[in-house]
Amino acid sequence: MALAVLQEAGRLVSPTKQEELALSKTISETAEKLEKQLKSEKISAKVIVGGSAAKGTWLPGISDVDFFIAFDYAKYHNKSAQLSDFAERAVKKVFSKYQRLHGSRDYFAVEHGKFYFEFVPVLEIKKLKDAKNITDFSPLHVIWVRKNISKNKKLQNEIRLAKQFFKAGEVYGAESYISGFSGHAIEILAIHCKGFENLLKNAVRWKAGQLIDVQHFYKNPRTAFVVLNKSKLQSPLILIDPIEPERNALAALSMEKFLKLKNAAAGFLKKPSIKFFERKKFSAEQLTKEKRNRQFILIKSLPEKGKPDVVGCRLLDKYKKIKQALAQNDFRILEEGWHWDGKNPAHYWFYMPLQKLSARKLHLGPPVKLEKFSREFRKRWTGAKVVKGRLAVEIKRKYVAPEQLIKDLIMTDKKLKLEMAK
Repeated sequence: MALAVLQEAGRLVSPTKQEELALSKTISETAEKLEKQLKSEKISAKVIVGGSAAKGTWLPGISDVDFFIAFDYAKYHNKSAQLSDFAERAVKKVFSKYQRLHGSRDYFAVEHGKFYFEFVPVLEIKKLKDAKNITDFSPLHVIWVRKNISKNKKLQNEIRLAKQFFKAGEVYGAESYISGFSGHAIEILAIHCKGFENLLKNAVRWKAGQLIDVQHFYKNPRTAFVVLNKSKLQSPLILIDPIEPERNALAALSMEKFLKLKNAAAGFLKKPSIKFFERKKFSAEQLTKEKRNRQFILIKSLPEKGKPDVVGCRLLDKYKKIKQALAQNDFRILEEGWHWDGKNPAHYWFYMPLQKLSARKLHLGPPVKLEKFSREFRKRWTGAKVVKGRLAVEIKRKYVAPEQLIKDLIMTDKKLKLEMAK
């Protein structure tokens, strides 16, 4: 059964010839235009495609394409800090609309038809020691993956299966608001495990705190824990990057996504199904149907403009603040979640008990034996009484229904909108 499912999934993750030709044409035309402009500006650099498009591990429907503007090392190694400025001179002549985004080295984003391009300036290096910036390593990652795929052509499809499985399982993406597995990390793991099914079998056995060193940089794993930055060792799984031995390729991974992947892997191995490869579409209507004698609150939040990772983090912060406000006002959340596709408004949803809260509640003060604090409490609150050794006073609630609180939150944030409160 697993073989039949994997064959069906293989067709799902394989781009058509038309898609391959369209992508190839877009890449070659874009690179040619930009290289021509670089030459016109007398800048010694070439344009190379990066990411999954370069590795041949992209999935159907690809819209994001990465390019490296690789500067000649001999001419520019002493001008690392200026590479973004040099690159911008050419980018702005080729694309009328673009964004300069901040990173370890500034890079450029362009929306071109159905595609979203990113142009990253790098020094073209052959040795790790020649890197002047962390981005200079990026093309070497592409070379490492392509080299391993060339040794085993089946790995290309195996990586695609893994990426689709991780996406369907909602654990794909290293952005801060997702905290999952990056495409690069998935490629490393699939290559290391020699295929998709082996990756899942390994995932089921992974233990929190486990270290995976693909290139065996560290003879003793304990050495890695000494060498690596402590802030990069907080993830439940540590994956030593095959190009950068001092980098944890899974530094952004959260325990939630780690466990979610393990559960999905165990579920597929136990009972293989194509459903494990099908991405679930967000549906507010379906969430409404699942009320089951619970109150359902749906809130829509309009995203701000900016870098997706930054925008996503702000949307996640709003979600956390709404949860916190509900909890602080004694509303019990039975089930909750949030969704953002990276472009459209984000949705936050909460299921809560149908009954309203009481109009009044008991507000607890300090223990009676703390005389100083007790005196202050009595001065502030008249009619205080002792409840189980603590001072307490009955007060009127500000909110007895969650939608009342949500409406107040919306008043302070015009990007929030109460969609449904039934």
